[in-house]
Amino acid sequence: MQVEYSVCLERHPLPAGGYLAHLTLNAPARMNALTLEIVTLLHRLLVELRDDSEAVAVFLDGAGNRGFCVGADALRMRESALANPGGAAVEAEVFLAHEYAAAYLIHTFPKPVICWGNGIVMGAGLGLMVGASHRIVTDSSRLAMPEISIGLFPNVGASWFLGQMPGHCGLFAALTGVELSPADALYAGLADYCLADNSKAQVLRQLLLLDWCDDPQWNAECLTECLTDIEAEQGATLGAASLKDSRGWIDEVCNQAAIIDISNSICGYRGANSWLKIAGQGHARGAASTAKLIFRQLETGRNLSLLEVFRMELVMSANRVRDPEFAEGVRARLIDRDRDPHWCYRSIEEVPELEMEAMFRAPWSTNPLDGLI
Repeated sequence: MQVEYSVCLERHPLPAGGYLAHLTLNAPARMNALTLEIVTLLHRLLVELRDDSEAVAVFLDGAGNRGFCVGADALRMRESALANPGGAAVEAEVFLAHEYAAAYLIHTFPKPVICWGNGIVMGAGLGLMVGASHRIVTDSSRLAMPEISIGLFPNVGASWFLGQMPGHCGLFAALTGVELSPADALYAGLADYCLADNSKAQVLRQLLLLDWCDDPQWNAECLTECLTDIEAEQGATLGAASLKDSRGWIDEVCNQAAIIDISNSICGYRGANSWLKIAGQGHARGAASTAKLIFRQLETGRNLSLLEVFRMELVMSANRVRDPEFAEGVRARLIDRDRDPHWCYRSIEEVPELEMEAMFRAPWSTNPLDGLI
């Protein structure tokens, strides 16, 4: 096994030659929260594996048993922003560029990428997972894009994959940060298979026995057949798919033309569905400016290509990290943990349009992502 700081690479030899590359995010004490070191190495290793003819596919997972990835290290991003008030958050911007480059490379990888998304899969972790060609959740998986709770916004390609979820489910998930189950992940198209949490070693052994060759399309088809058979053999029992069960209400509420009306409806839910109640509470605690930004983000990203989405989100992220809303959200949730953020705006109506427009204006002449992809 090759170990480089916080990313591990193990090359599993195959009977017919070549190898299956096993990449592991290796920061289990932090639930594999992404740092500059991790994403820089991850991007570099992915480039090497893409260009190595001996590597037939990539298996991506996270170390430890608590989850694949809890998202980005928001504390370090905040520190970077506070180090230069009113100016560029230098380390955070470098981190974001490499994080986005790695995620974009997973989306466009010319060989199969299998992602084992067990346990906690949140924020940027979900952004990495959804780009894989074969996305596996397990019975322990809990997914979410909870950025509204820290004054950020769903990113790492979220404008793309949230927009592809059924109906208005993507907008609802982004506005509320609500937790999604394995059944939700399958229904929403965020995952392809649900396997037993303790079966990873067995699954890897079966993958090594496939008839791998130098044709990526053939390999992808063999993988699909193999994982489908494993899923059928295991017969995993899925729990409730709250997104599917609540789809009618979600679509009706989120189809309204104005974000303020959507927000009022989400917060005003008075039914018996506990999941929708929790979603409403999550939205109510979040930043009003983030809610308005998310609404515009998904509207703007609707007709963009994948690459254009990543470029847009990097601009938005570079601007938002500098914003005091982000610093305050991280303080309240991750530092003092009082969960009582003092947001700049008490309601969506107070958020200036000019501030939203500024989030989409690049703070540099050349997008840093262009030099990495």
